[in-house]
Amino acid sequence: MTSTAEVFAQPHPPFPNGIDSRGNLAPNIQLSSERYGVTIGGKRSGVIRTAWLMLVVWAGVLKTPGGGQIGYDMARITSILPLTETCRAFHRICQPLLFETIVIQGLSGPGQRRAERLADVLECKPHLKEMVAKVRINSPALMEVNVRERLYQTLTELCSTRELWIRAATISPAQLSRFQECTHLERLVLLRSNMNRVEDPIALSFPSLKYLRVDLYGLPKTSSFFAALMLPELETLHIDSIFLTSVNGLCDHQVFQFNTDVLKELIVEARAIWTQGMGDGLIDLLKRASRIRTLKLPLTRLTSVFDVPHDIVPDLETFEGRADLVPAFCNERPVRNLRAFFPQVARWRVTGDISSLIRPGAVPLEHLSIDGDSWNEVTMGHISRHCPELISLNVRAGDLNWALSTRFYMPRLRRATFLSIQGPWFGDGVYPGKMESETNVVRECREFWTKLEYLRLDPNYFWIYRGLDSGWVEVKGLELYEEEWSGN
Repeated sequence: MTSTAEVFAQPHPPFPNGIDSRGNLAPNIQLSSERYGVTIGGKRSGVIRTAWLMLVVWAGVLKTPGGGQIGYDMARITSILPLTETCRAFHRICQPLLFETIVIQGLSGPGQRRAERLADVLECKPHLKEMVAKVRINSPALMEVNVRERLYQTLTELCSTRELWIRAATISPAQLSRFQECTHLERLVLLRSNMNRVEDPIALSFPSLKYLRVDLYGLPKTSSFFAALMLPELETLHIDSIFLTSVNGLCDHQVFQFNTDVLKELIVEARAIWTQGMGDGLIDLLKRASRIRTLKLPLTRLTSVFDVPHDIVPDLETFEGRADLVPAFCNERPVRNLRAFFPQVARWRVTGDISSLIRPGAVPLEHLSIDGDSWNEVTMGHISRHCPELISLNVRAGDLNWALSTRFYMPRLRRATFLSIQGPWFGDGVYPGKMESETNVVRECREFWTKLEYLRLDPNYFWIYRGLDSGWVEVKGLELYEEEWSGN
């Protein structure tokens, strides 16, 4: 059997399995890329499906073992020659797309065998290595040692790779250092991985890296692995709070050597624990990353609030974090995009401190997302009065009485989402007036929200405004949580 991966891997011409210049294809071709563990990524995969269809049509011209024609005359063969050239053109187009994204699963024996076959293909056809742009590897720690080593060696030879995502791996600094050879690498993600300690930490340099996420198992000390990670073009740093702990008076985050003028986004999570010392480490990191414009602190495990000096991150435009952190991090800063969430341990009404939460910085908000708050009949009025420049509003209420008034003037509002933590804003089959209440909101919302184009009141569908002739149109579609929050 010959797979499609093999067909497109051939340096045209010739084609495999007896396809000659006249377009004769053996009838036993199998259209499957699974054999090599290769998946097709990107929106252009429809082109590849079209190419597969062309190959199936092409298979209509068959030959006997002796070279005789089956059921077709010479006129038919001549007429199909343009189709042959079309298929060759599709070959040139689709081969790069087929190998653009590689996904490897190390959880099972078949996944490991696919990884070996993929290494075989790339070794036999080196020109394919230049076509690989994205690599995702899950659980390579479960692979046999020789398979894993060969896989890492193959990956370092993919010099055109722009994105590398590795989850549940055991990797040494020496192995990670090999990826310095990937001169086009822009995104590197290491999730739930173990890092082997070394006696003499080394310095690594990734001159093209723009996005780095590191989440290691246990309570590691990065200074035990690296003397430094040189990241001159880094724009986004995403780390766990464990990197904020101190080692001999220094914080682990200091191994990340970035350019202050280039770094624009900092994300810190608290996956395992949060200690008071981590608060000091965060402030120290923010002093180094003083020019960032986006700060995300999804610190659900935070047990205390700490003081934030007024002179750090003066250019902050986007903040995401617990509601009780909003005043400290946004005060007197040009924050236009705010996403605040209310954990159960810190839930309080929006109206309790409206000036510091809804208008926390030096300028009016343009994008506001509130998750887990208590909502009542006057909350919308507070938002309208304190956020006159809102473009998008997203609410996921923890406690609500189903009241929602749209009779507050918001001239720039274009997108609005109102949900509860249970799902629909007006209940799901429990509230008897759900449909009537929702219809009233949809019908009346543009009277005071004159620019509104998108409205969601249920996770399963939303409303789009199509103009005066069509009005509001209901569109089925599940809520895409991250895309809904426009302030990200």
